Amino acid sequence: MTQTGSLHDHLIKLLLGRPATAATFLRERLPPDIVALMAPEPPELMPGSFIDGGRRSHHTDLLFRLPLTSGRSAFVPVLIEHVSRRRSHPVVLPKLMRYMAVMGEKHLEDGHGLPLPPVIPLVIYQGAKPWSEAPNYAGLYDVDPPLAPFVPDFAYLMFDLGATPDEDLSTQAFLRFGLAVLKLARGSPDVAGRLLTLATEEVYRDDRVLALLRYVAEVYAELDRTTMEALIAPLANEEHSQMTTLLQRLFAEGKAEGLAEGRVEAFREGEANGLRKGKADSLLLVLEQKFGPLPQDLLEKIEDADLATLESWMRRGVLAASLDEVTDPNRA
Repeated sequence: MTQTGSLHDHLIKLLLGRPATAATFLRERLPPDIVALMAPEPPELMPGSFIDGGRRSHHTDLLFRLPLTSGRSAFVPVLIEHVSRRRSHPVVLPKLMRYMAVMGEKHLEDGHGLPLPPVIPLVIYQGAKPWSEAPNYAGLYDVDPPLAPFVPDFAYLMFDLGATPDEDLSTQAFLRFGLAVLKLARGSPDVAGRLLTLATEEVYRDDRVLALLRYVAEVYAELDRTTMEALIAPLANEEHSQMTTLLQRLFAEGKAEGLAEGRVEAFREGEANGLRKGKADSLLLVLEQKFGPLPQDLLEKIEDADLATLESWMRRGVLAASLDEVTDPNRA
């Protein structure tokens, strides 16, 4: 799959950039005793850039101000780590130390005075290999007990996408699907089936779904045509047309590696019979994924249906609760 760090970062910011979604994410990922201290109002997304005394910029991927029931605030810097190769030295902990120092200095320079607000670092890890850095800053040292009081220490929270089952990524459907899209971009068995399972009706009610599917088109080079068609089928007409155009451009320009030869040919040919067969294959994939083996009479209906009918069934099939709702519009 295409590995583009800027696309991954953009996706995280798309998912967490809205206060309500950020509130859900933080309540699910912060420890319960900290969640109990959170005020009802949502977290505030802050500018993530700081300038230290040497005029060197420090940048966090996302920075949230977390209102507390005490009337004070805490800050949660969210870092996205994509690197899966083993490093010769720790990177995240020294980076977090610099962030915390600069944030404290800025707090004082802005005239807020003491006490300093607590900082709760959260790392989202997308890498393929297990996370290997120490869980706290003191873990970077090995000192005799008399020296221990002089060793700085703080912890950080780790959200390892790869170690989290798809269904546990979030209780909120769009956030769960989005985090799964980010997680599976590293490659995983049965990517198509897992994405289709998570792409529920609630996901398509979110106005960010088009941007999310654009990410899939740009990054998931190995997804076959039938899966991509199934994912974009529930989109409104204009959005569906935009995604179809994007896929055609990507295939024609050869930007996605490992495309199945049939995908490229199908888009180039544009023949009615090829489109109808492709739509039938997409529909079969969706229905078998949701309902298991299909009855023979439904297989025959799909085989005989024209393109317009297949498109109609596809739209209903992605969201249908039963097979009857697929072919009977009165039961949808």
